[in-house]
Amino acid sequence: DMIAKSQWVILPASAVEDLPGLRISPPGVVPQRERRPRWICDYSFSGVNSETLPLAALDSMQFGHALDRILREILLADPAMGPVQMLKIDLSDGFYRLDLNVEDIPKLGVVFP
Repeated sequence: DMIAKSQWVILPASAVEDLPGLRISPPGVVPQRERRPRWICDYSFSGVNSETLPLAALDSMQFGHALDRILREILLADPAMGPVQMLKIDLSDGFYRLDLNVEDIPKLGVVFP
C-alpha cells in the first residue's frame, strides 16, 4: 500500500549500505482488532530521538496524565461556549507523514528479509 502510494521506495541493500547516517529499523506488525494489521518501524535504538528537534511544547508529549488533563479541561470548560466536543485521532500510521528535511530522507531505512 505504501509503495503503491509512492510513500516508500524499495532498494537493494547494496545501493544504500554506504549512505552516511543511515538508520535501519527491522519491520514489525501490530495486530488490530477488526482492521488490517498495523505496520511499525522503531528507529529509537539508532539515535534518532537524540537528533530530533524539540519543536512541540513539552506538555504535548506527556501522555502519563492525559486523562487527568482532559477531564480537567472538560470540568473547567465555559458552559457559555456550548457543550464540550471531543475528537479521537488514530495516529498509528502517522510517522511517515511527518515533515523531514530533504537531506534526512535517505537516513531512514527498513530491512526486509
